Amino acid sequence: MHKNGFILLFFFLGLMQFLVSCASTSSVVIDDTSDLDPDVAILSLDGPFGTQAAELISLELASKGVIVAERTELLNSISLDTDFSSASPEKIKMLSEYGNELGVDYVFVGTTSADQGPLYSYAHVFMTLRLIDVNTGKTRWVGTYGNSLWSSAISTQGDLKRGVRHITKEFISSGASKLLK
Repeated sequence: MHKNGFILLFFFLGLMQFLVSCASTSSVVIDDTSDLDPDVAILSLDGPFGTQAAELISLELASKGVIVAERTELLNSISLDTDFSSASPEKIKMLSEYGNELGVDYVFVGTTSADQGPLYSYAHVFMTLRLIDVNTGKTRWVGTYGNSLWSSAISTQGDLKRGVRHITKEFISSGASKLLK
């Protein structure tokens, strides 16, 4: 093999090692709060990344000290075909039953979508997250994330994680998290 071939091979192997080492791992230690009720439940968000976004939001909120109802079959089975944004008596009753069964006064609902970014970039994630009072059916907070001009640079999954971090940070910094206590 030619000398330049070896250099290119070593460069390529080094680059691959670098890319593999960039994988991220995270964890959250949650204090033993078994005597406390959860603050909020997160229903699966509607859209292509809905379940994954709900899981990531749950982790992000837990890292900020918000006690999130464990994602159970009940949470996963709640139909998001029901639009909880209108406060009809039937919908408030259904939402209140969900809240009582989950032991929460608030639920997060929302949507996710993706749109191809400019030029050859990865698809960009768009997210809307609403905090709904299960007793009144009223929306108490709304947050959005997404900008098709922003280059996601690495991947759509990276943009989803960035979106979750930004939208939960906005929820905490806006003071809306005080509603949960």
